[in-house]
Amino acid sequence: MGDRNKKKGATQAGRKKPRKQVKEKEKECAQKPKLVKITVIDNATQNNVTGNKNWACIKKATDDVIIEATTNPNTEDAWKQINWSGDTGTAVPGKPNQRKLSRSSSKKHHIEAELGGVKDDLYVWVLWVEVTILTSGTTPKNAVQFGAKYDGTENLGAVIYDGDKQARGKIIAVAKITPDGVHDVVKSDWSFKRERMSHDWNDGNKSSPGNGANNYWNTSWVDDTSYACYQKLTPDTDDKIYDRDAPNIAAFGTDDAETYNNFRQWAEWGGDVCSDKAGWYWKGLWKKSSAPQVTLKDVGTGDITLPNKSHFHP
Repeated sequence: MGDRNKKKGATQAGRKKPRKQVKEKEKECAQKPKLVKITVIDNATQNNVTGNKNWACIKKATDDVIIEATTNPNTEDAWKQINWSGDTGTAVPGKPNQRKLSRSSSKKHHIEAELGGVKDDLYVWVLWVEVTILTSGTTPKNAVQFGAKYDGTENLGAVIYDGDKQARGKIIAVAKITPDGVHDVVKSDWSFKRERMSHDWNDGNKSSPGNGANNYWNTSWVDDTSYACYQKLTPDTDDKIYDRDAPNIAAFGTDDAETYNNFRQWAEWGGDVCSDKAGWYWKGLWKKSSAPQVTLKDVGTGDITLPNKSHFHP
């Protein structure tokens, strides 16, 4: 009986030791949390963005981009030990595993996190575009060329052709996307929009009054976006996209013709506006009894006052 009791005691003692070791290991693991990943959870997207670490959004004064870290264990105690570096932004109150990055200026943010020897990082591209209207010089090489059309040159500005019977205001709209290098990351979903407001006159009469696409005596802005064949919407290595236009003046089936137009152009990404509006104008006069028949041709940046009376037939 005494031998059996000793044997039983030895067995119990043998069981206690491994249990204690397991608890020690669990405690050791609990003391060393590790990072799993960081990701964007709000106000930026990877749609039409190249690279699994790249995110993009449009510049905006509000709605900061929210970055969130996942840890193992995914607890508040672990989150408080995360080491954030790079463009760390600011803390999110009550969320120690989150950071917020401002969208108030165009910038390429790079944020990093480390915990337990594990690191992760990502980039947030805050996009903005500056639109410039070129009314002089020549067509940029990466824009759609004019080729043999109109005056047969790449010269921009007001040109006359067809034996001095027609004139056009040739322009190129250039959108410079920031931050630099974005052409490698955000390659698609760009668009170039344009609106116009016209006061055209045919022989002293308002030319098709209204505010539709085919009306040329307007009281509000009308969509005038170029056909796709006149645009280059994939950013080139200079981070630029391009649009082309060339409104004209010629005989419109009447004795005298007048055209006065204001245009405004802007860029969009993902259907959202991402630039200010850039204005330009075109005006021209055509008189049947004159030689040359084009008596005025002018294109430039900014706006003009659209006349409420005909020049030839006031």
